[in-house]
Amino acid sequence: MGQDQIDRGGAFEAEGQTHLGPAVWFFGGLMFVIGLVTSILMLRDFQSDSYLYLAFYSIPANTAISVFPHEPVLIYFGKVADLRLAAAAATAGTIVAAIMDHVVFVPILNLQNIQAYKRKRFYRKAISYFMRWPFATIVVTAFTPIPFFPFKFLAFSIRYPMWKWVTALVVARFPRYYLLALLGATIAVPNWILITSVAVVFGLYLVKAIPAGYKRLKARRQAGM
Repeated sequence: MGQDQIDRGGAFEAEGQTHLGPAVWFFGGLMFVIGLVTSILMLRDFQSDSYLYLAFYSIPANTAISVFPHEPVLIYFGKVADLRLAAAAATAGTIVAAIMDHVVFVPILNLQNIQAYKRKRFYRKAISYFMRWPFATIVVTAFTPIPFFPFKFLAFSIRYPMWKWVTALVVARFPRYYLLALLGATIAVPNWILITSVAVVFGLYLVKAIPAGYKRLKARRQAGM
């Protein structure tokens, strides 16, 4: 691997970290708090037309581990707000989420005790393609309906520079948010459909999370016996 590839994101076998710093724990906890507050706000006032609300909601909706879909909310705001301001507010929240993600997940994915995944054939193949056009790949996958999480994983695993990461997301997400808001302004999508879609997403996560949590709790109890 050439030096130019290392400068663009890191090496396959970059030296891992031995521990997580205080910033990881602080911002990780902050993500949890923001997610909790957002859940409360949604239950109390889902139809708020505040740009500040949209910006705040867009933070947990764009973190690497999120259960908050941004599409229905942007479509709703397209019916009640200025399209450019709605897209700008959502992008502002996305910038905060992008910075927090980078601070938290780059160290986590580069811990020494989990570095084995970087030796897997599938990972090495994926990262070899990703590092040919990392910026363009992030922009395309963040703009289109292509599942974005795998590309977040790749970017964080190679320590892709934060300023490039944030810039790519702004380039991709602002037009995406604008188009979603435009959809809401153009097509009269009933609010009950938007609310139901959010509830379905939460329900799907719960269907997966509750059994998994129960199994972990049961395993811990058995281990403690």
